[in-house]
Amino acid sequence: MTAAGTEPRLLRSSTLYFAGNVASRAVSFLMLPFYGRHLSPAEYGVLSLIELSITVIAIVFGLQSFGQTLTRRYHDETSDAERNRVVSTAAIASLVGAVMVSALAVALAAPIARAVALPDHVDLLRAGFVAMVFSTVVEVVLVYQRMRDRARFFLTYSMIALAATVILNVWFIGGLSLGVWGFVTSKLIVGAVSSVFLVTHLLREVGTAWAGRHARAMARFGAPLILSSIGYYAIHFSDRLFLAHVSKADVGIYSMAYNFAFLLSVLVGDSFNKSWGVTFYRYAEQPGWQARFVHIGTWLFFVLATGAMGISLMGRDTLALLLPRDYLPPVLMMPVLLLGYFLREIGDFFRNILLIDMGSGLVGRIALAGAGVNLLLNWLLISGPIGIGIWGAALATTITWALYCVVCWVAARRAHHVVFPLWPLARVLALGIVLILAHRAVGPGNPYVRLLVDAGWLALFLAGGTVLYLGPEHRREGIALGFSTLATGRRFWRLRGTG
Repeated sequence: MTAAGTEPRLLRSSTLYFAGNVASRAVSFLMLPFYGRHLSPAEYGVLSLIELSITVIAIVFGLQSFGQTLTRRYHDETSDAERNRVVSTAAIASLVGAVMVSALAVALAAPIARAVALPDHVDLLRAGFVAMVFSTVVEVVLVYQRMRDRARFFLTYSMIALAATVILNVWFIGGLSLGVWGFVTSKLIVGAVSSVFLVTHLLREVGTAWAGRHARAMARFGAPLILSSIGYYAIHFSDRLFLAHVSKADVGIYSMAYNFAFLLSVLVGDSFNKSWGVTFYRYAEQPGWQARFVHIGTWLFFVLATGAMGISLMGRDTLALLLPRDYLPPVLMMPVLLLGYFLREIGDFFRNILLIDMGSGLVGRIALAGAGVNLLLNWLLISGPIGIGIWGAALATTITWALYCVVCWVAARRAHHVVFPLWPLARVLALGIVLILAHRAVGPGNPYVRLLVDAGWLALFLAGGTVLYLGPEHRREGIALGFSTLATGRRFWRLRGTG
């Protein structure tokens, strides 16, 4: 059994999603100097708090659970007709639910603004809550496209939406000097146009049937997911609320470092889960699925470790080239955050295993427990007795995700006997910590030279990790996959040349 031989669809789709995520983040990084000139750290902090508020409302009222409930219910049905009814029911429910929640949030915008330390930005919040309707519906439609393995459609749409957003941001922020309003206005325009196009395209394919039994089944599965989403979001972003009452500039600095650390989830975790997260139920129906999951997980964890090291080594040096020094986070903060998100992605892999037979209740309880721990740590480490500000936020995040990873790992092993070897992962983690400390001990220098040195440290980790983590079978498989990829690339360029 090899990843190249038995999982070609998963590999192909994940690669396309990865390409889209890389392109999106590359554009974001290229825009950082522009944003740095037109927005202060405090304004960037305001933007982060607005996004936080919108997402909290969406999670609390279950808007972000529609995609997961659609995935589960879709795979419970076997006929195309019933699956189409599931999709149309989810699309209609998401639209109606998002409109109702948005109306309530707009009405309560003033007290919400005071709660998140934004009393002077009520109208911005209201506009963001309207945009929430469009993003909710778009996400449901895109989940369906991913379930149908339409990665090319997803990638094309994402690139067009990205280009439109960047153009509008440059116009509104740079040309019209609208500041944070420029971001929100761009989001409204792109969201409205995208939702109309995607929903029209979807309903032409699946129809507009409403099935009450499917809606009830999705509600039963989705209710515990609301709790888990609240928990996950609290772990992700509650630290900003604590920091907001200390310094909005600290929120901006921390958000920038956090965004770099979150690249691991976006580029690796999200690229993988866009395909895996909507298909793993189908894999679990096959004999010997536990061994297959371990095999896939082994490769995922190795790629995650490599990505975490690359961002840890190069992240701060890249920021130093792109932004004023006011935005730079403390040394070693980014590696600490990346360790947390490395462990979070591993925990998510085992969390999906828990959803196979046990439903969503256990996952919800784990997430809520993690949120409780994280809130306590945020208070202690950011603004409470210890009070170490943004360092406290980074440590609270990493400790919480470490505990989450351990709980999901143990629960999946007990529930489904998915036995994943621990010591190879411990060895590669130890190697990464040693290399990062050695890398930081070298000291400052020319940032361009440092980036070249960073690449050398990453190559050293890749070589050491291959020996310490991957077994002989995986190493042979990786070499074969590399040669196969090169051969595919050569065939593509030959065909391109003759065309």
